[in-house]
Amino acid sequence: MNEKINEKVSVVTVFDREKRTVTPRKIKWQGRLYTIEKIGYHHKVKQGKKLLHIFSVCNNSLAFKLEFDTETLFWTLTEVSDGLAS
Repeated sequence: MNEKINEKVSVVTVFDREKRTVTPRKIKWQGRLYTIEKIGYHHKVKQGKKLLHIFSVCNNSLAFKLEFDTETLFWTLTEVSDGLAS
């Protein structure tokens, strides 16, 4: 089931200087720490002057959609899915 969330979250990331990439590794949401096992996709979206980095990531049981706002430097969890039909 997909659930729209739209909550600010803490994200542990790794920056690779040589590849010039930022990779989310862990999400802290509602007091729980989720380790990211796989990144499905990453793309950029412009909203006016604002640039957002959109990540689709998952662990063993949940899929998350994350947005990183380059203006505020905040991470937002926008969607969570358990992979089951609603």
